[in-house]
Parts: sequence; structure tokens; C-alpha cells
Amino acid sequence: MPKRTFERIVRSVMRTSGYFGSPTVHAIRRYLGKKLNGKFREMTSGDRESLLMDYLEKYTETERSQHITQNDPRVYGQSYVANTSSCDGRRVFLNEVVQHDHVEYFQGFGKFCEKGLPCALPAEKEAALEKDQQLIELDNKIKQLEIEGASAKDVEEARYKASNYHKILKKASLQEYQTWWVQNRRDWKIRTQGEQTEDFTPTELVQALSMIIPERGRLTEMMISDKVVSELERKQAITDIHSFITRDYTVLYRTGEELINGTCPVKDCDMKIER
Repeated sequence: MPKRTFERIVRSVMRTSGYFGSPTVHAIRRYLGKKLNGKFREMTSGDRESLLMDYLEKYTETERSQHITQNDPRVYGQSYVANTSSCDGRRVFLNEVVQHDHVEYFQGFGKFCEKGLPCALPAEKEAALEKDQQLIELDNKIKQLEIEGASAKDVEEARYKASNYHKILKKASLQEYQTWWVQNRRDWKIRTQGEQTEDFTPTELVQALSMIIPERGRLTEMMISDKVVSELERKQAITDIHSFITRDYTVLYRTGEELINGTCPVKDCDMKIER
């Protein structure tokens, strides 16, 4: 496939996987080269009598270079060697089992991974883009050309400019929003001293889900209650269970705001909701 297509796929996969930043193919190749260097591993109990450590097979510079299609070992040494040491000097000096978790973190993509990183702008921020002055001017230009009866080529060119600018504006806004999201999350981790790994405690999460999914809330209350359940409540529980297991959870709507046959529930709107 064309290089541009491959790079677009890589960026898309990394973005949807929650990696913040712009991972490059070069970085992937460099990490592969680092793996080919080999590393210390802990021996099994039967081997401890003879050796505490064993060194995995280490390829030569030429073999590494050939594997990542860099035939010149000098190029490999200049461009594909990480600037963070892979050695756990302290543990080696003390004859302890070496640990490389922190090295893997700083040399790999782990430091870029942000669980829950948004891949799309919130609806209100995306709607705010329509108020951009330059975008408004481009849209007005299209309307003016249509009113004046301009050629189809001129109208199409104006639409292309407006669409292209909108894509650039949306991409820049998403990057700005992601930067804010990551910084805000890291600040939150600092404030909580890293004790919490999720934004919600289990109790808060259950309470929030019970508000969005009333059936879950009612079933939860019934399961933890020791009161005698009436026949009417039992019928309601059966209805809630059926609704709970058959409901489409692709998008969660607040009570009373669900789509009606796939269209907007607002009166006289009837807009088809595709996403």
C-alpha cells in the first residue's frame, strides 16, 4: 500500500487505542532494534545453582541492521539506539534480579498511553466550530456563488476549500482538547497522589449507571433488599431484566431522551441520527 495510507492507518490505530502524541514508524523500528539486542532474564529454580542470570541470544550489529533493512551498522548505531540505558546497574552490582519495567516504559509507547483518551470532540465543542469567522466566510462564499449562478466548478472548488478548512480546524481543536484532557488527568493523579486509578469509585459508578439505566437501579435495590416483594414488584423486575438484557448500549441516553425509530425525539425534528 502507499506509504501515506500505511501511516494514516498506524496513526488511526494508535489514536483509537488511547495513545497520545504522534508515534512514528521510525520509533517502532527503533524499539524493534532494541528488542533484538536481547536483555537479562531470570533463570528457573533449577538453573540458580549454576547461574543467577542468563543472557538471551544477542544478535550482531550486522544481523540487527539487516533485520530492519539498515545494512550499514553505523546508521543503526546513530539512529536506532535509544538514549535511555537498558541496564539495571544497581541490581546487577548487588547480584539481584534485574528489573526492566521502568526501561520498557520510557523506551516504548507505554508513556504515551492514556486510558480513555477521547478520539472525537464533544458535541458542544464540535458545534462551536461552526462559529469560526473564517469558516462562516467560506460558507457565505458558497451561498453567494450559488445565488449568482456561478459555474459548477467554481462552486465545487469553494466547497472543497470550506470542507478542507473545517477538517483542519476540527483536527487542531481535537489535538488541543486532547492536550487539555491529558494535562487535566495528570493533574488529577498528582492531587490524589496516584492512589486512585479511575475517575470514579465503584459506588459512584454504580450510582451514575443507575441514573442512566433506571432498570439497573431498580434491580440493584431489589437484590439488596430483605423486604417481602409484592407481585407487582416481581412483574416489574421481570420487565426490567428483559429490558436490561435486550437494550442497545451502543449509546446511553438519559430517561425520556431515547431515539424514536432512530430519529431525534424532539418534537417536529425527526432528524435521522447516524452517530
